[in-house]
Amino acid sequence: MKIAMAQIPIISANCMKNFETMKQQIDFAIQKKMNLIIFPEMSVPGYFIGDTWEQSSFLKECEYFNQQISICSSHIDIIFGSIGIDWVKKNEDGRVRKYNSVYYASKGKFIINKKTNYPFWIKSLMPNYREFDDSRYFYDLRKLSQELSCYPKDLYEPIEIKFKNKKLQIGITVCEDGWSQDYTFNPFQQFSENFKHDFFVNLSSSPFTKGKKEKRETLFSSISKKIKTPIFYVNAVGVQNVGKTVYGFDGSSAFYSKKGETKRLGGFFNENLVTGEFHFDSQDFLCSNEDSKETDKSLKNIEEMQIAIEYIIKNCMQQWQIKKVVIGASGGIDSALSAVLFARVLGSENVFLINMPSKFNSELTKKAAYILAENLNCPYTSVSIESSIEITKQQLINLKFKNSSVIPNLTGLVLENIQARDRGGRILSAISATLGAVFSCNANKVELTVGYSTLYGDQAGFLCPLADLWKHDVYDLAQHYNENVYQKEIIPKETLEVVPSAELSENHNVLENKGDPIQYHYHDYLFRSWVEHWDRKTPEDCLQAYFDGTLDKLIGCESGLSLRLFPSAKSFIEDLERWWLCYRGMGAFKRVQAPPIVAVTRRAFGFDHREHIGNPLFTSSYINLKNKILNNNV
Repeated sequence: MKIAMAQIPIISANCMKNFETMKQQIDFAIQKKMNLIIFPEMSVPGYFIGDTWEQSSFLKECEYFNQQISICSSHIDIIFGSIGIDWVKKNEDGRVRKYNSVYYASKGKFIINKKTNYPFWIKSLMPNYREFDDSRYFYDLRKLSQELSCYPKDLYEPIEIKFKNKKLQIGITVCEDGWSQDYTFNPFQQFSENFKHDFFVNLSSSPFTKGKKEKRETLFSSISKKIKTPIFYVNAVGVQNVGKTVYGFDGSSAFYSKKGETKRLGGFFNENLVTGEFHFDSQDFLCSNEDSKETDKSLKNIEEMQIAIEYIIKNCMQQWQIKKVVIGASGGIDSALSAVLFARVLGSENVFLINMPSKFNSELTKKAAYILAENLNCPYTSVSIESSIEITKQQLINLKFKNSSVIPNLTGLVLENIQARDRGGRILSAISATLGAVFSCNANKVELTVGYSTLYGDQAGFLCPLADLWKHDVYDLAQHYNENVYQKEIIPKETLEVVPSAELSENHNVLENKGDPIQYHYHDYLFRSWVEHWDRKTPEDCLQAYFDGTLDKLIGCESGLSLRLFPSAKSFIEDLERWWLCYRGMGAFKRVQAPPIVAVTRRAFGFDHREHIGNPLFTSSYINLKNKILNNNV
């Protein structure tokens, strides 16, 4: 049987464009004399589309294009993911019943699932973690079985078709159905116990996160080996978002043999139509297009990260119709990496670098910003903020309120924030407007975690490309571009070697090795334990580990580092509480106002890191442990 796997880009809530993409692939597969073409999950409507699912007119649009795809099945069978709708029944929110579904179109019509009497197969498991919120919109097979007083497996049957006088039974699963380790129902196992399948298909819209591709391959390889049945895994590419958080879909479609062997076929972040022939005797799939054979074997984590971030930015620019970007180039590592990313995506001529020095900026960093622009061949200019800051300072000093005797308190911190806002809220936004451009936010994940950025200043912008990268990730990626991508010094050595600093006061003098108050080689890992660990750590966990001498192992930093930085429990506690209060306090207040974030880890800020704004608290256990340690003068 000649089978095509269509690894296509899917655009959120754009049924017409998605249908056009699918139609092109269908026509190409017909030219290649394929018998069956398989598309990813939610190919027609897109997956992350928010409350657009509540619009009846959009649901009717989906149904219309579902039918258009069925018309295309006169000369080829088509498996595709889309929304399945029961206009008579209701979801638990009282809205029309919707299912995340798989359709099988053949000879111009849909095959009916006799167990449910629907013209589609229903996704069994609904993910409700991280960026997923499926049960808000969809009814699943488990809920339907409960409603009908039966088991989920009672509502399943394979798709049965005739092919060359042979009866085939094709198993149907959707994305999360394979990730069933923590569910009480295992679709692959349960379906395999009741039926003999020639092969399974798993239609996915699975976003990229660091390390997920390898975990996914291990998972599906183990499933195919356990059920002794081949699996065609077809994943989407493209970019979709959940508002605050932007995700890239990496494709990485593959064939898993009944022995658990993996054939990587779709490529990493590549639109691709994989064609080949499935042999029933050997139950093996032989790929016919050379560019899809066994791809991406040697990609390192840093290479995956580079490809993913560039791909996501590029697709965002295309979807949002943005052609020019302005970047505040400070001479530091974050703005330098942002400049490289946007220059590679948009072309250097469309990335405008603006250095905005005050009296606190060193010649070293000003020179580094200039060298970066020269190396990238980006438009560059320098706009001093010294005079405008002095004007603002004098205005505040002379400020008086009618009906109040309150006098403004012009502290050092206020002056630092005035500089940051003058750069972002005034200069960058104004220059962007004159160029028909937007400006980026260069904040990294460490800064967003504890709010070490200025609202309406350096935290302003249209997109945060680095906001899911810890500081060490930023340095690693910068080095990767110099050493492996460009193979020459693009990001200047001055930028790579200078101490990270906001350069907003004399206390930030980089020539005296004065920089940010964050010890990145330690705080990267401490903050990550609060944000990304599956069992997320709290001050209580960290203080107990510090007392036990196991903190470095707990958070994953260099062995012995925490004791070198904090030789006394008092100094450790002061640092721990300072940053925890920032993380759960002002940091949270700032994060909800931050620009959209490019996601590359398993816990990106935004929809993946749901939080409330409130007063940060410490547990009673933490307080008791703290008092015990301090009272004993440990």
